[in-house]
Amino acid sequence: MRSPMLNIAIRIIRNIGNIIIKNYEMQNANIYNNNYDSNILIKKINKNLINIITKTFYNIYSKNIVILNKENFFIFKYKNTIWIINPIDGILNFLKKLPHFSISMAICIKGKTEISLIYDPLKNDLFTAIRGQNAQLNGYKLRCDTYKKKFLIFALNTNYIFFKSQNINLLELFKKKFISIRISGSTSLDLAYLAANKIDCYINNNVQNFNYLLAGELIIKEAGGLITNFIGHYNYKNSANMLAGNSHIIKLVISNTENIL
Repeated sequence: MRSPMLNIAIRIIRNIGNIIIKNYEMQNANIYNNNYDSNILIKKINKNLINIITKTFYNIYSKNIVILNKENFFIFKYKNTIWIINPIDGILNFLKKLPHFSISMAICIKGKTEISLIYDPLKNDLFTAIRGQNAQLNGYKLRCDTYKKKFLIFALNTNYIFFKSQNINLLELFKKKFISIRISGSTSLDLAYLAANKIDCYINNNVQNFNYLLAGELIIKEAGGLITNFIGHYNYKNSANMLAGNSHIIKLVISNTENIL
């Protein structure tokens, strides 16, 4: 049974998606203009979004909502509930007209993520999760349990290629297992695709802002996946690195990263 808070979140994230798509489609008129400024475009979009979202929250919470941030992330607080919204995860893809970006939303209550959503407005794919109630893609339950010994796809963050030479064992793993590598530019979609078995592993060796990972974290866990650091510990939030996949993939990668830290 869908929760009332999830219903509100879905309405908000779809409204955000509609605005993002309109601006995405309008870019062709300005993209080759010498006066075109991508920063102005993003600020204009964010200003429009923050007004619409704030109005929605005011209707729900009777103006008791507090806006903590309204730049890269929109962060709203109502009593013990915090809404963390990333309006465009994959801004460079969006600006370059590369059709791979998403909107992410995490609803945290008393410090725990209880509801999360990741929405690809171009494909109309909506990933959702409620703590303790599984994860879904467009209403269909997700299970992060597929494991094939060949044709594995690993998604990496952009800094992974700058690993020091002592981590060559992972590169050997990629070659030995014929692992294909993807750097997509949208962290949220990487994590959502992992939960949906579209990719097999996500590796991030330079976690600087965990807000980018909050929504995907709950979706992966509710789909049965695991998240650790590179030595298999679950306190990855206190590490600079993160490894996500099902139990078979985690075991495979950790066995090849013994000397990373």
